[in-house]
Amino acid sequence: MKGVILAAGIGSRLRPLTLHEPKCCITVGNVPVLERQLRAYVDAGVTDVTVVAGYLADDVRALCAAVADRHPDLDVTVVESEVYANTDNMYSLYVAREAVAGEPFVLSNGDAVFDPGLLADLVAADPESAVAADPGTYTDEAMKVTVDDAGSVSHIAKDVPADVARAISNDVYRFSADFSEQLFDEIARTIEREREYGEWTELAIDRVVRTRDHDLEPVDVGDYRWVEIDDREDLAEADRRFSALSTLADKEAVFFDLDGTLYLDDDLVAGADRVVDALRAAGTDVYFLSNNSSKWKDDYAARLSDLGISAGPEDVLLSTDGVIDYLAADVGGAEDARGGTTANGGAIVEGEATDDGETTAADGGAAVSDAGATAPRPGETYVLGTAAMREALADRGVPVTDDPGLGADAPEHVVVGFDTELTYEKARRATLAVRDGATFLQAHPDEVCPTADGFVPDCGSIAAMVERAAERTPDRVFGKPDAAMVDHVVDANGYDPADVLVVGDRLETDVALAENVGCESVCVLTGDATRVGVERSDVDPTLVVPTVGALARLLDADASASASGDGSGRGDEGPSADEAPSADETATPSAVRGGDST
Repeated sequence: MKGVILAAGIGSRLRPLTLHEPKCCITVGNVPVLERQLRAYVDAGVTDVTVVAGYLADDVRALCAAVADRHPDLDVTVVESEVYANTDNMYSLYVAREAVAGEPFVLSNGDAVFDPGLLADLVAADPESAVAADPGTYTDEAMKVTVDDAGSVSHIAKDVPADVARAISNDVYRFSADFSEQLFDEIARTIEREREYGEWTELAIDRVVRTRDHDLEPVDVGDYRWVEIDDREDLAEADRRFSALSTLADKEAVFFDLDGTLYLDDDLVAGADRVVDALRAAGTDVYFLSNNSSKWKDDYAARLSDLGISAGPEDVLLSTDGVIDYLAADVGGAEDARGGTTANGGAIVEGEATDDGETTAADGGAAVSDAGATAPRPGETYVLGTAAMREALADRGVPVTDDPGLGADAPEHVVVGFDTELTYEKARRATLAVRDGATFLQAHPDEVCPTADGFVPDCGSIAAMVERAAERTPDRVFGKPDAAMVDHVVDANGYDPADVLVVGDRLETDVALAENVGCESVCVLTGDATRVGVERSDVDPTLVVPTVGALARLLDADASASASGDGSGRGDEGPSADEAPSADETATPSAVRGGDST
């Protein structure tokens, strides 16, 4: 059987995502929407497919070619609508008339994400012509169908009242040869004689079912997941429904980032407390992660408690832990970050010694030599950081100096952290010490810190200043995404990485940390990451959500599915107030009249 996918539209309501990528190429669950459809067509035995492209057609062609290369049985032809900006999907189907007019074919809009079984059931259904329909859902935006006494479709339109509609259309159709011929007669009449180019295919379908004898019937596909992606809210819903994230309540441990994830400045992200409480109630161990080295663990625990999330210092893991462990290995009897002691010359936590006397960092960190400026040597440490960070190191036996010397009297180590008390004098002293050969240690890589007012310089930006002035790159960068940040907790508790989750707002640190650990991840859009950034990144989160509050909805759905035993809990619940995206994520430019249907 043949198939047609209409994928010519601009997708203006998804900008800026669609400024450089057609809507059908946007990924959902790390797979482009169009690729999902093509795979479903192959699974259903529909292997002769025409894709109608328009906006950024070369991108559509490239994707189709890549999918066809992976599926030898699939024959994909891309035809182009050159007037996509001023037409709707009826004209797109008109462009494909030579391929399918008067023949049986399957039709779908290129902005729909659905389970493969939906299409397979539609193709195998008894009616000669069929429309995929969901009788259990009603939305204003969806096309609705009514039926006559014989069960045939009698009307299809958006403006059908809920008490009249039999079901909503899922925008996936299978037409017989007879219906195909009648449909293209109506399309030709509309476009060639009436000169109407901005109409929907459903108008022509409706004319057929209202004025002619036909064989179109609805097929109930309500048990399958399906989302038509018209705007940001639709995309967020598709991200949620089609995520590969395993059951949240079954996780052994969840590691939450703090800044930009659970809170922004002094404000808790809506629903964050409910998510943490629900996980703990389900028996999940909850930890809190931060690369922010400006404070110590008791500060973060107190802050969380003040915001309504119960936490103790033992629940908090900081990038400063790695710095302390590294320096503790250089100071006999000094405490490591977890309260133990490390003898002078002990193993460096972040690396392993090699036969040639060098220490290689775990999970891709920078190598640290036993000789020269990169070797940890007994002596003083100068901290370009807050008083809290200096005190944390000093309290654990690291000899910290506030007045470093020069030349032979220079400190052995310089630690650069997120210094919210930064002065030029502190930066000057750190730079001179690094130039004099001190080991250059960077507490974490974050270049900016999210705040309610916007992004501000973080440790990475401060370290870049020293790096540029000292003409030396850091010898070691700690914190996320280094797996050593959490490995000791995972190992000590015997957690299976498959049962561990990292939740954060940064792709390069939080999500990359999850990849290094080998566990799943959730990327929230309340801090550093944007949906555009997710789309362009080589780092793939398991799930993208507008806010951490959206996880409460997943926990509720998992609980419902567990209680009912049907596993269907993540389906059609409406969004809650706890998952409203940030202003940057919800800003929607004015929609272009033409081309938005696909």
